[in-house]
Amino acid sequence: MTGAAGGAGEPLGGLLKAARGAPDGYRAAVRRVLEWLGGVVGGTAVLGGGAEAELLKAVAGGNPRSAVVAEPGRHVRLLALGYERPHPVLVVTRPEPFDETAAAFTAHAATVLELLVRGGEAEAQRQRMTEAGAGVRLSVLQLLMGGEVALAQRTMAGLRPGLLDADRAVVLVLETSRAERQEVAGACEGLLAGRALVVRCPAEDGHVIVVAPHTGDGGAEAALRAFVAGRDGVFLGVSGRQPLSRVAAGYDDAVRSLAAARLMPGRVAGPATRVRLPDVLDAGAASAWAAGFLRPLGSVPAHDRYQLTATVRLGLEYTAVNAASLLGISRNTVRARMDRAAGLLGIDLGDVRARAALDLALGWQEEADDPGGAAPDLAALLAAGPVRAWARELLAPLGADERDLLRTLRAWVGENCAVEPAARRRGVHPRTVREHLRAAEGLLRRQLVAGGGGLYEVVLALAADPSEGRSGRSGRVHRARVRGSCPATVHP
Repeated sequence: MTGAAGGAGEPLGGLLKAARGAPDGYRAAVRRVLEWLGGVVGGTAVLGGGAEAELLKAVAGGNPRSAVVAEPGRHVRLLALGYERPHPVLVVTRPEPFDETAAAFTAHAATVLELLVRGGEAEAQRQRMTEAGAGVRLSVLQLLMGGEVALAQRTMAGLRPGLLDADRAVVLVLETSRAERQEVAGACEGLLAGRALVVRCPAEDGHVIVVAPHTGDGGAEAALRAFVAGRDGVFLGVSGRQPLSRVAAGYDDAVRSLAAARLMPGRVAGPATRVRLPDVLDAGAASAWAAGFLRPLGSVPAHDRYQLTATVRLGLEYTAVNAASLLGISRNTVRARMDRAAGLLGIDLGDVRARAALDLALGWQEEADDPGGAAPDLAALLAAGPVRAWARELLAPLGADERDLLRTLRAWVGENCAVEPAARRRGVHPRTVREHLRAAEGLLRRQLVAGGGGLYEVVLALAADPSEGRSGRSGRVHRARVRGSCPATVHP
């Protein structure tokens, strides 16, 4: 061991090297410093152990902040570190008394450890604040999903004042791998610099949800489009502008766009990139039909009615578990609301055509002005020329495949999306039906087997397309009656 202060330069160089920051973080630096100190004093150095329990407890409490134990063959020094109680305690033990050099090395190491511990405490505090902020943002998103705009605005005011003051917003959903989501979310927060609400989706591990208040310049959307263009493996779905009270509808729209983005070279899709059924329906007739379809929900008080319809929108698209995560409620509550809506409307949510009709009606909910009286017939709406043209265009890519995918698709939908009955109807193996469905998904750029909005569009297109007679069960989609057992979700 070095005996003079002047000869301590080389060991102190080792202390600086041990304390140097590294990718393994401050805890690893603390471990290296303790190993260095134990080596240079000819003993051991630990944090929080190796001394009498009562004395260690007193030093950790800060009274006193240091202590010495001297026994034959065992000499101990205890030093409290950091600001937060209980303090981490540096415990240095050696068989010989602490001479001037050993005491100096202990003091130097304690100073370095103090800085490392303070840095660790600051990092822990920063992490707690980050997690708390993420929790607040998630709560705000869930409030918006449930239509609680005023409460969401008050909650967000403490974190980002004025962010939700705009009347309308665009919802964007980014998809990446689970491993990269944290990095992508952080990049989004940096890019948007407080101009949008950025939330890691509680339902999908690879999704980041962005609610960007509409300010007219489209800056948030442009920034995210540029980000996706420069980063492989990230996809972006964009909604149309929605009132803040309809963020759930915007989210639904963005996820449907995301399904299309997965199949596009640019990996970005929004409402403007495709013509949708609502774009070609007669607005007046469709609004009247939707109002009539949803009229039974009018018996529910206004506030409860919005919660009910917001839940149903998400329940039509996702599992009860995922819808519950997005809304911040239990999955049993989701199922109960779905069952309640089905009972009021007199429909069977186990029938894909009933789900497709309800999904379309909810999409028109804001514009729907109930004129009273008998509701128009959805079949008549779908028979209109522009709708039939839309349906033919949507289904046209299937004709590029020689396997008659359209016939398989009609049989599958006619059998309520059941593969085995569809295979029997087509006279093929179930594996063939599954292969045809996968091929149809790629050609139509819509997910079908997993259900949701892409499937509902195809179901309605099949009902509207007059190019081939309906196969299987009736193609009527306006209202399927409830059977004795009605599933509570689209994907039970």
